[in-house]
Amino acid sequence: MRFDNAIKEKSSSLLSVAEIEAASLATWPALQTIEDGQWRARFAAGFSGRSNAIWALDPADDGNAAQRIDALSARYAEHDLPTVFRVTPLTGDGILDTLADAKWERFKTSLVLSSPLTRTAGFDGAASLYDATDPAFLAAQTALQGFDTKQQETFAAILGALKRPACGIVLAADDGTPGASLLCVESDGIVMVYDVITSGALRGQGFGRRMMASALSWGAENGASHAALQVQGDNGPAIALYLALGFTFRYPYHYRRQPEAQAQ
Repeated sequence: MRFDNAIKEKSSSLLSVAEIEAASLATWPALQTIEDGQWRARFAAGFSGRSNAIWALDPADDGNAAQRIDALSARYAEHDLPTVFRVTPLTGDGILDTLADAKWERFKTSLVLSSPLTRTAGFDGAASLYDATDPAFLAAQTALQGFDTKQQETFAAILGALKRPACGIVLAADDGTPGASLLCVESDGIVMVYDVITSGALRGQGFGRRMMASALSWGAENGASHAALQVQGDNGPAIALYLALGFTFRYPYHYRRQPEAQAQ
């Protein structure tokens, strides 16, 4: 079944970088955040780069970058975390020059894609939809992602900190075990899709497409007129799927770390 999305607050034009970044902050919370002008230093026990890095939200706010990074680095050290900077098109030249001068290493490039939700394909009949904090969804993600105990606890805390409508979607394998899962969260008319994963034994069988159909339909029914997601730059099959679903490349981002820091 196909149905029109009645939400028309946003036009079908592409979302701006600033809109997607704001939605990303709102839909993937950290457990602690330090604000410094238009910078956000985020902490979550090392779980995911997004929630354990410094974000810059305005390219004009790039003054005194070295001193500000040093001050925030002391706070990361208090948490036994390396200092990581998330570099996007909103990262100012002063910051980039500071990181380059200090020879910060680049790692983990991701791509951001978005799509207007003018039409959606409807919910997959086999999809189970959960509140994001439901233990059943957490168990499915834990099984598929291979989280250890600490990672599971931190992921649960991040989900518990969500202040926007959120849904966990799970598709079962033939034996009833979780075959695929994702998280979708709505903010200001944008549904952000996270943690899309399919069991290795089931990849290439359409589970990702089926889950995405349900995620986009859930977003449309919960007020979203656009969808956006982040995918690792070397994940060719996932990128091909999202492009086939009508997503458009918007911008890349990557992380920078001090040379002695370890990847997260």
